[in-house]
Amino acid sequence: MYILGIIVAIVFLIIVGLITASKRITKQNKKMRVEMEMANTLSKEKQHLLAYGANLALYRSESPRILQMNVDHETLKEGLSSYWDISNSEEAVQTLEWLLSEGHRTNFDELLLALKAGQSFTEEEVGKSQECYKSAQEAMIKKLSFMKSDFDQVNTIAAWDFERAVNIARWSYILGYLTEEQAWSYIDRAADAASPFFQSWKDYFISFAFGRAIAYEGDIYDIIWNGKELLEEKDSIWNEFSIKLPVAGSR
Repeated sequence: MYILGIIVAIVFLIIVGLITASKRITKQNKKMRVEMEMANTLSKEKQHLLAYGANLALYRSESPRILQMNVDHETLKEGLSSYWDISNSEEAVQTLEWLLSEGHRTNFDELLLALKAGQSFTEEEVGKSQECYKSAQEAMIKKLSFMKSDFDQVNTIAAWDFERAVNIARWSYILGYLTEEQAWSYIDRAADAASPFFQSWKDYFISFAFGRAIAYEGDIYDIIWNGKELLEEKDSIWNEFSIKLPVAGSR
């Protein structure tokens, strides 16, 4: 019993240490983001557009309020090349046009509706998409206190496409594949396309999470805390700006 007590105490201390370290890293990341924002200020209008790429910006520990990033260019270049086959301006434009006009929603929205309707599929039919879809729902209910009814009105994974379009435009600008004007044009188009689809940022996050689960067959635990920050923290970009953009004539 004595040895067991020591083991329990050690495990407890390790867990506390990990939590403390995680909080310290989060605090340092936020401080760095604020410093970057102060050095590269943007208008509120442009920050609003970047809100549609906030999930992936925070995932990379970057500010969702500016174009600039604190990133090693070679690492970013390798990532775009490996995961997106983007190595130049032409490929960046082709990918962005595909995300905005078709994207994964073209092929996977039908599967999302079928899964929501309770249809069951074998792994041979849909790979891990069904398993990841169920896991994503469970994670959002458990970690974000979502209700099952929150999923009812989300019938598209479009946020998965628009979110990535914003960030690919941003990354391509950083690497010189797009001019700043081109990058903003694509970001504007992504935001304009996303705005009518959703009634709230919660809907947007759910759509993004389902896209990651179904199209990417990915676990959403690594992006769940980004959603928590964006949806719950008072000073987050999502709590500053509406999911709905102002009408075009007033922007």
